[in-house]
Amino acid sequence: MKLVVLLVVLALRRLDFAWPGAFLRRERFSEALAPLRDRIEGVGLPAVLRWAVLVLVPVAVVALLLCLLHSVLWGLPGFIAGGVLLLWLLGAESEFRQQESLLERGRMNDPEAFSEAAERHFGMRGDVDDAGDAEQPDYFTRLYRRIVRQDARQLFATVFWLIALGYWAALLYVLNLTLVREESLREESLDESAPEPSPARLMHTALFWLPSRLLVLCLALAGNFGRVADAVSGRVWKLDDGEALLDDALEGALEKPDPAAQAQDRLQAGVDRLEELQGVLLRCLAIWLILAAIWIVITG
Repeated sequence: MKLVVLLVVLALRRLDFAWPGAFLRRERFSEALAPLRDRIEGVGLPAVLRWAVLVLVPVAVVALLLCLLHSVLWGLPGFIAGGVLLLWLLGAESEFRQQESLLERGRMNDPEAFSEAAERHFGMRGDVDDAGDAEQPDYFTRLYRRIVRQDARQLFATVFWLIALGYWAALLYVLNLTLVREESLREESLDESAPEPSPARLMHTALFWLPSRLLVLCLALAGNFGRVADAVSGRVWKLDDGEALLDDALEGALEKPDPAAQAQDRLQAGVDRLEELQGVLLRCLAIWLILAAIWIVITG
């Protein structure tokens, strides 16, 4: 039934519907944790206990509520609540709709609108025109990597833990990722780095390792298998967060850019490659859902 709920949620995310801001805002997870964070802010808890209160306590409460809802009316309230929770975790706007927004602006040859949409949807700083500057010659490369990283973190990994272990695992992954992002933003604003990995980052490395490796396999199957295999050779089993590995796998999955086309029209060449990226990611999602169905059949 989880797969059915997932397919319904994915279909709803593709609809052009005026969803409430609670399902769209990037800050929705931090806002949900704010009341709990305010209560423990002045207590001075150790890092591990603080992480447990902000992550494990909400997960335990939600898991208990879903268990109770699944025990009444043939589990129908539980399925509805699970669907709402999953929609909140994934966000009501599909990543592929956001990419289509970029493609539309690129095909209209509107670099300003393209840059604005890239910043709004993917937090991409800079303008398309920066791709021609000596200081920022890799605008589109950074954009493609940001898109893949965002999809991997938000969509693919969340779906993986939903199918593998259930709603509680998907919520655990997303709340933990929220703490990792908050720490990164705080360090960026203070221009410093953490002296040692925090509990949230250690947990993220563990939770993201398997989905990232599976996504590398999907990129190989959806793109150029030989080039992806060469790009990640000898690194697949290393214990890291997997983002650098995904960057290299992406370069292997996509066809090599045409220097002549880039020199002639940088924006349209970048949009063509973005369209290719969207096709690869759509095929990856199809493979992901097939693997999810196989896992559900195997586990009964």
